[in-house]
Amino acid sequence: MKYIRVIRAGHIVLKEFIPVILVIYLLASCHRGGVQSTDKTPVARVGTHYLYKEEITENFVSGLSREDSAKFVKNYIDRWIREQLLAQKARLYLPGGQIEKIEKQVEETRRNLMVHQYEQDLILQKMDTIVDDTLIENFYNEHKDLYALQYNIVKALYIKIPLSAPDISKARRWYRSNRDQDYNRLENYCYQYAVKFDDFKDRWIRFDFLLHELPFTVSNQERYLRYNPYIEVKDSAYQYFVRIREYRLRGTDAPVEYVENTIKQVILNERKIRFIRELENNIYSEALNRKEFEIFK
Repeated sequence: MKYIRVIRAGHIVLKEFIPVILVIYLLASCHRGGVQSTDKTPVARVGTHYLYKEEITENFVSGLSREDSAKFVKNYIDRWIREQLLAQKARLYLPGGQIEKIEKQVEETRRNLMVHQYEQDLILQKMDTIVDDTLIENFYNEHKDLYALQYNIVKALYIKIPLSAPDISKARRWYRSNRDQDYNRLENYCYQYAVKFDDFKDRWIRFDFLLHELPFTVSNQERYLRYNPYIEVKDSAYQYFVRIREYRLRGTDAPVEYVENTIKQVILNERKIRFIRELENNIYSEALNRKEFEIFK
């Protein structure tokens, strides 16, 4: 059994054979501040600043062994003491003007964090987050010029089959067919033999990403897409089949379904801005009516 040092209310005592339940109790409750709390148990003090059990609990990493738990507590307390001592030295060293500036920055940061958390909680509770298809469609039509494609996109079927697989000629016939029963045959075949079978019939993807999966390069994508609805190529190990179901070229308007998530986020962000502005105005008006503030001239 190892010894650990426990610091209580500024005094260091040596505790022998501390059971794990005591370590857990120590972690089960820590807070820092200039005035000692009467409802919390201090474990360390530097000047007028106290460290409490509750703070260690809040930052404790669960699942540690008894030895690691004791080490965590010791290291946490030691680190806290060092930080407090450094802060004391800094306060003595820095000019008063710099300290005042830092304290204002800290107070401003604290205030901003509190306001941000308050706003986010109200947004989650009260703001309408439903964006239906009609809103998205209307926004798209009004701002279509913002959504010109920067790259070529496709809806495609992509298949990669080992050359050792049987009946590749059947797969070649089926992937070109428009008959549902041929597609089902192709799907069953690919589940058995294909290395990859990706059907992006309901989702647009960048043509670049598809080309990365093929053993050849295309110098002019736009021209290639116009004249090659079917791609068949192989290397030393695999046969590749690609069927381009639809394509849109760079510079043209993006399909609405391709940018709907972006549009939805823009709409929600605009709602958040309006919601926060209304919240601020309401709080201001309420405080004004109650004469909770005044402006001195």
